[in-house]
Amino acid sequence: MRPSTRGALLTLLVGVLLATPAAAAGNRKVIRVVLVPERNIFEQERKYRSLCDYACEQMPMNVRFEVLKGCREVLMALADGKADAGFLGSFVGAYGMDKFGLIPLLRPEWADGESYYSSYVFKRKEVPATREISTWRGLSMVFASPHTSAGYFYPLALLRSEGIEEPGDFFSTITFSGSHDAAIWMVANGMADLGAVKNTIYEELSRRKPEMMANLEVLYTGGRFPDSTLMVTPAMTTEVREAMRTVFLRMGSQDQGLEVLRQFGARRFVAAATEDFGEVRKVVADSGHRLSDLQVLERREGSPP
Repeated sequence: MRPSTRGALLTLLVGVLLATPAAAAGNRKVIRVVLVPERNIFEQERKYRSLCDYACEQMPMNVRFEVLKGCREVLMALADGKADAGFLGSFVGAYGMDKFGLIPLLRPEWADGESYYSSYVFKRKEVPATREISTWRGLSMVFASPHTSAGYFYPLALLRSEGIEEPGDFFSTITFSGSHDAAIWMVANGMADLGAVKNTIYEELSRRKPEMMANLEVLYTGGRFPDSTLMVTPAMTTEVREAMRTVFLRMGSQDQGLEVLRQFGARRFVAAATEDFGEVRKVVADSGHRLSDLQVLERREGSPP
């Protein structure tokens, strides 16, 4: 059984540039920061715009934030030197460290004081699935992306713990939606019976769209993965790296920075380290894969590793 790619239609195939005309002008060095569309691309653009404007104003160089199609495109831009940094999910970050020497710099601490996220495996309430995983057999499953800890590798590890090593033979259909919010939308609207996404997006939609989310039920939650880590390429100079680190870490000490953080939904930014990604490596191993063996750049976004 081949996974369906119909959900990919829910994700736009073009990048969205988050830079004001003033920021794009002038002769200052330009730092390009790429983003993965973990939510609807326009929602991603809205969330990061004020952060981009602030960075442009505070740093001694222009900064451009750009939402790309998916994880593969983000990694290719970083590997090819077409981007200098990226806000990366935990799997893409761990993979980028191993393959390309990416350096974790910092990540947001959200309004609830958390800077990690978990996986939610969920269903529509009327679907006859319980925490007994055998009841999922023959149902349809939507994963957020084959390149996410929460939206793919955690549920794979969960299935494998029950002796299910071939999800394609277990579910009636498997779909990759391309983003976490698209996976939630598909389950809520009957396009899939079960889904797997990061808990922060699920909870965000629970606040914004309570009527839609009231018909969903979380069956499993697990994993602890570093959220939206800003990672830079090894080619970035120490001077630029430290300037970027200083601007983000000091945001909470001034009124303008506090307002930008509020709009972004965070309390502050905190320092990130390679050690933060230990559970990512564990869940990939528990799913039956070796991180270093995965060929992310050689596969399309709609194909499993």
